[in-house]
Amino acid sequence: MVTYGATLSAQIFWEERATTFTAASRGVSQISFADENNVWINAYDGVTVANVIQEWARSTDGGNTWINGVINIGNPALGIGSIQARSATKAYTIAYVSAGGAGGGVWVTNDTGASWTKQPSAVFSTPVDAFPNWVYFWDDNEGIAMGDPTNGYFEVYKTTNGGANWNRIASSNLPTPLEGEYGYVRNFTVVGDNIWFGTNMGRLVKSNNRGNDFGTVAYQSPLSDFGSAGISGSYAFQDANNGILIGNEWQFWRTVDGGVTWSSESPEGVVRNGDVCWVPGTTNTYVSLGTDIDNELRGSSYTTDGGLSWTDVNTLDPGDDIAVDGTGAVAFANPSVGLAGGFSTSATVGGIFKFVGDPSVLTLANVDFKSADVATATPNPTTGILNVAGKNISQITVFDVLGKQVSTTNYSALSNVALDFGSLNSGVYMVKVTNDLGNTSTVKVVKQ
Repeated sequence: MVTYGATLSAQIFWEERATTFTAASRGVSQISFADENNVWINAYDGVTVANVIQEWARSTDGGNTWINGVINIGNPALGIGSIQARSATKAYTIAYVSAGGAGGGVWVTNDTGASWTKQPSAVFSTPVDAFPNWVYFWDDNEGIAMGDPTNGYFEVYKTTNGGANWNRIASSNLPTPLEGEYGYVRNFTVVGDNIWFGTNMGRLVKSNNRGNDFGTVAYQSPLSDFGSAGISGSYAFQDANNGILIGNEWQFWRTVDGGVTWSSESPEGVVRNGDVCWVPGTTNTYVSLGTDIDNELRGSSYTTDGGLSWTDVNTLDPGDDIAVDGTGAVAFANPSVGLAGGFSTSATVGGIFKFVGDPSVLTLANVDFKSADVATATPNPTTGILNVAGKNISQITVFDVLGKQVSTTNYSALSNVALDFGSLNSGVYMVKVTNDLGNTSTVKVVKQ
């Protein structure tokens, strides 16, 4: 096992695990958690990406150990669009004909991947145009499958009985596609009842009711395409409104209205240009994979303030295999359980990285105070004295941007505290304020 250290105060962030794919250079296309223990992934060929790979691997211990198998759907020429975990034994997959057209669809396994059964009512049968992209389930009954436009509108199906019956969403509940517009495999994200998918025209299509109605308007993102050879980007949301978008040329944007509008920002720290995910159970925490803009070295970074600043947790040599540019997948089940795709060296070496860091690092910026008790810090930026105001303050802890504790002081239920930042180096700090009930609020402070 290879263990990679991080620049994060000498802590370890990722440890490598073996996906057990028998061929070398197997990458991870998608990571799907059924819960914090049960997770499924599907593979791709890291040498010749266009090769069709019908392989799965699954773990029942949160990604520590894996077993693998074949997605046997009766036609080895079909490409695997996505995989969706439901339990240790049950998962769904969607497959497509590489040149488009009839033949693809949705399959399910109920026997740990030993056999896969097609669900025929998710038709995807229009000649030439049909192209299934991804499938997702909110629970054992309610799911959605999305494909490219056929007959003038996106081919999207819903099921409420586990896929026994799929019904196509009416064109009136979807935005009209632009000329030549289509979606991409695995290009979607879900938070609660909200779901978004991206297109080759750089548009985001959103539903806030589990895909029953996507409305009639698609939102134009700052990117012109979400997945072409030259232009691409990854997006993630933490709720119905707040999300981030990272372009493959390291551009960065944030939205506070669900993707309707985006603001361009220049974050501090290392922003990666590959996959990005929100960490469930946190506020404003995202993890990104890819290369960095300065050295183009593969690695990962995280933010706890919605993307304003990023902490580089590992910078690997160009030959190391975490987060290969824009194709490595990353996903977290909660702040304690996360996985990042790499490449296998053999059946017993490599392929995926498991988060082994301190979960509290990813939750530093969470706000747990009651709304009336949120702490404030002024002036901000500060050159010396920082005045912290709150209700019944019992402790203040200061962390630097790498998560290292700088100081901690206890108080007796104060409403105002003066902190001396004069001796600290210039930079970004997180001031965590705790009240007498144990509630916390963290304020980002800039020391000039």
